[in-house]
Amino acid sequence: MTIRVALCGNPNVGKTSLFNALTGMRQYVANWPGVTVEVKEGVRSWKGHQLIITDLPGTYSLLATSLDEKIARDFLLYNTPDVVVIVADALSLEQGLYLLLEVLELEAKAILVVNAIDEAKKKGLIIDKQELSKHLKVPVVLTSALTGEGIHELLDCIVSTASTEQKKVLFNFSDETEKIIRQLCGQIKTQFGESSSRWFAVKYLEGDPHTVEQLSRFDLQSTVKPGSLKNRIARERYDHIQLIVKESTVATSKELSLSEAIDHVLTHKFVGIPVFLALMYLAFNFAFETIQPLSELLENAFNRLADLVRDHLGDGMIASMLADGILGGVGAVLTFIPNIFALFFLLGVMEDSGYLPRAAFVMDRVMYSLKLSGRSFMSFLLGFGCSVPAVLSTRGIPDTRERIVSVLSVPFISCSARLPVYLLIASIFFSRNQGVVVFSIYLLSMFAAMVSSLVLNKVIFKGQRSVFILELPRYRLPSLKNLALYTWLRGKHFLVKAGTIIFVSSLLLWALMYFPNPGDVTQSFAAQIGRVVSFVLKPLRFDWRASTALFFGVAAKEIIVSTFGMLFNTPSEALAEQLSRLFDPVTAYSFIVFVMAYIPCFATLATIKSELGTKYAVIAVFYSFFIAYALAFVVRMMGGIFA
Repeated sequence: MTIRVALCGNPNVGKTSLFNALTGMRQYVANWPGVTVEVKEGVRSWKGHQLIITDLPGTYSLLATSLDEKIARDFLLYNTPDVVVIVADALSLEQGLYLLLEVLELEAKAILVVNAIDEAKKKGLIIDKQELSKHLKVPVVLTSALTGEGIHELLDCIVSTASTEQKKVLFNFSDETEKIIRQLCGQIKTQFGESSSRWFAVKYLEGDPHTVEQLSRFDLQSTVKPGSLKNRIARERYDHIQLIVKESTVATSKELSLSEAIDHVLTHKFVGIPVFLALMYLAFNFAFETIQPLSELLENAFNRLADLVRDHLGDGMIASMLADGILGGVGAVLTFIPNIFALFFLLGVMEDSGYLPRAAFVMDRVMYSLKLSGRSFMSFLLGFGCSVPAVLSTRGIPDTRERIVSVLSVPFISCSARLPVYLLIASIFFSRNQGVVVFSIYLLSMFAAMVSSLVLNKVIFKGQRSVFILELPRYRLPSLKNLALYTWLRGKHFLVKAGTIIFVSSLLLWALMYFPNPGDVTQSFAAQIGRVVSFVLKPLRFDWRASTALFFGVAAKEIIVSTFGMLFNTPSEALAEQLSRLFDPVTAYSFIVFVMAYIPCFATLATIKSELGTKYAVIAVFYSFFIAYALAFVVRMMGGIFA
């Protein structure tokens, strides 16, 4: 027997951890809303049954105001599973129970899972699952995705719930509210069926945009306006939920928690931002200076391999392709693996501990002045890893205007693909302070994204400020397993690009640099392309070699390093010496500023196109190029004054 199961719950209740425990799949667990924005499936065989388990995006309500909430709502409404498992946090039951009451209006077979029961026990909170089940009239299972407690019981409960006859369990509102609901049900059940009529009636009264749009096609003989009972319905649900929680839970400790005590400092309106900047600086300094010797070892290893290839194969085309194209191109990028993995590890520590959501909360004050919210800042933080998931994470932003502004501004955040370029230039021109220089670029990238948001909001969209509501997760000691998984999944993206896009691009680049005059790169096809591009970049003092690197770097920013590696990788002179002749320190800094901001990579542009359409992808190309040019030119002019 095949049983279709949906996992539904608020963000940060351990839903994805529970999904991993049930299916054995390794989905990364993050600590803020909007990370899981797609439907993920896993399969588990249990006592002769095949369970197809779907992990829905985290949502606080089935009132679909954002894209991730819409995905969860539509799945439950139009792909009704055999069993819906609502996951609630043991230390924050109210919101989970609110979502359960909404799901029950779909007349679905439901199970309530109270997760993180191990943490509840540590804090002296006792939860009576029998009492909960008696009030809610659904099975209740206490679990801990971390320790595995209750997982087998949950699997048994899923099988038994799917096998039993469905019972109609609905929350009864006040008599006055129920009367209005019944009147609406009578009018719309002919269109949506008996089982769905109550759902649509309640959502209409709550002002759900999807439901209001659907029902607007019909002539409803009702004097009640859509959304007119939204506050009343929410209040009646929460009143009922508070009674249930009071009857089924007992708190034996009322001391100020460690999490609350730390938050007094880390989320302070004056101390919070300096603490965030200090922690980020320490992370970058560690990743770029402490780890640098490992990168140098890798660089020496690739140089020796290239020398061995030349020694054994001579100076022919095959030797050039292997030594200059593959080892010189791909190897130049791979030397920065230790730095990138170190940075991801430290970001993972801050995220897994629960700190990064607090950084978003602290920065919300700044974002509010830009007519954005902390949700956008979350997307900006994800952009430090890769712009693609950062753009996808904007699906959790309910306001369309804010989402578009965020998507167009996220590519300014320095992703890991740009890091090899920063490290290469900084190690040559700013060797004594390369950590500070790279950190300044990251700060500048955040500043550029924020200024971009302000400009777009004031000049183009003229939007209103957004409201940000975030339930801060509890502080946790980072799990070594979770950190390793986080670091690997983020770093793997870099390795996959090195093995695919960068490898193919390096071979293409080598061919363009080798032909039509082998051995003379100045007369190559790549040089001809670079000279055409350099005409536009001449005011920035980027010659044809820098222009060539930037042109091919549009595909993937790491290719800039590959291009330099192949342009200057001669047996007699080192890359550092060649680049020191190409740039002066001011031009070098303006170059990495340009790399920071100019045209997003192909993968990011494709994601913007899929999310917002071709028009905004084209806008992103020209808009980012203009901003990059302006920033680099300002650096060039200011550097000329103070140099």
